[in-house]
Amino acid sequence: MNPMLTLDVVKFELARSMTFGRTAIWFVLVLFPVILISVLRLNDVPLDPVEPWGIMLYFLVPEVISLLGLLLWATPAISTEIEGQTWIYLAMRQSGRTYVLLGKYITAVLWTLSAAILSTTCCIAVMGSAGGLRLWAVMSALSVLSCFAHASLYVLIGSIFFRRTMVTAVFYTVAIEYGLSFVPAVANKLTINYRLRGLLSNWMDWEEARSNAENVFGSEPSSVHLVVLAIMTIVLLGAAIIRIGRGEFPTQQEG
Repeated sequence: MNPMLTLDVVKFELARSMTFGRTAIWFVLVLFPVILISVLRLNDVPLDPVEPWGIMLYFLVPEVISLLGLLLWATPAISTEIEGQTWIYLAMRQSGRTYVLLGKYITAVLWTLSAAILSTTCCIAVMGSAGGLRLWAVMSALSVLSCFAHASLYVLIGSIFFRRTMVTAVFYTVAIEYGLSFVPAVANKLTINYRLRGLLSNWMDWEEARSNAENVFGSEPSSVHLVVLAIMTIVLLGAAIIRIGRGEFPTQQEG
């Protein structure tokens, strides 16, 4: 593996994505939580206690912004190459598929994470002293973890269901990451959001942030959540690499 080739893909993808449409979407992702927080502040909604505000900020940034951004940038990593009739050229080069997948994965993380961090910073500024450095640091850390973990999930979905990529990814997100998260079952622990909410409750000492599964089966230390998230990210990304390396994908003419 040559890291420089992956970096070249990242540079190319970043330059190619600097379009009016994608930039506008990026600004929308940044501004949506900021506008919502600002409206609440203008209506004199009390900031004390800060816990409900922090939980709302968590749902707006590490979950909503991260998931929406990655749905747009990570999920179609393979389908865009197939539709653009460039996949056949990538497949003919040694490790070409892997470099492109990793480059697109990193690009999606950078695009989405930059929006999440900037939006978090603006929201904390709007909240004033009630927010504070601790809340900013926790939300930023959760955004980083969310982007890397969810991006690996979405590129795997994109490599398997390359024909109806967005539909499959949206269905999985709604049914599993959100639907299953409200069911107090052991299967809940297999979701990324379960781990993120566990870290939020541990790092901020907020009991309201705990999921139903944690309330039933007990909470876990932060180290367990971090290790599981790391394993999930590596396994999902590795599975995506294996899939595109061994799978057969149609050209535009064949599709």
